[in-house]
Amino acid sequence: STQTYQNYVLSRQMAQAARERFAKKNEAEDLLRAFRRLDTRGDGKIDADELSSVFRILGHTAKKTEIEDMIWEVDDDCDMCVNWPEFQTMYNRCRQDKTGKTPTFGRVLDLILLLITYAGYEPRRLFNVVEFLMNDKDDSGTVSIEEAMQILYLRFGKGLLDSHLEDMFGTSDANSTSDLTLTEFLNSLHLSQAKHLRSTAKSHQQKR
Repeated sequence: STQTYQNYVLSRQMAQAARERFAKKNEAEDLLRAFRRLDTRGDGKIDADELSSVFRILGHTAKKTEIEDMIWEVDDDCDMCVNWPEFQTMYNRCRQDKTGKTPTFGRVLDLILLLITYAGYEPRRLFNVVEFLMNDKDDSGTVSIEEAMQILYLRFGKGLLDSHLEDMFGTSDANSTSDLTLTEFLNSLHLSQAKHLRSTAKSHQQKR
């Protein structure tokens, strides 16, 4: 009946709203945990030395200039550090950035070269590191498929969960033991972004 269908739709909407509230709460807690993990001195800000130290602990190799650029890209007050408000702003801008999904450039090659690095107009290098730390819920230095499932499900729902897991781990099998290090996680993100960009560029070319 019409009433039954309306009740069904309402229950789905309520469940979705509840999931979004829970996701936001968990996301905020995970973000703060990631900040505190990078803020090794506990002084409320992150500098290049602290970021470099965390990279060494996680076995990730990065050039000094690359690390300094990660800080510079989101350092709004130019003090060579990232404080908590700047950290939150960086994360929220990248999470909300949709520009990488709606290309308007005429030259597809330029688009790909630009977005492979940024996946939009917002710098994402530090963001990608934060994504790893948020997924690494047990601070083990690796991300398991079970850990990633929790965030991906809350963000994208059941319908898109498997595709995101396959992009990241090469499988959606929850029993998989293919944990990712930071380096592997970042490489996986780059490959996923490149795959998306090739698809986007192809679609864009077909519409021209």
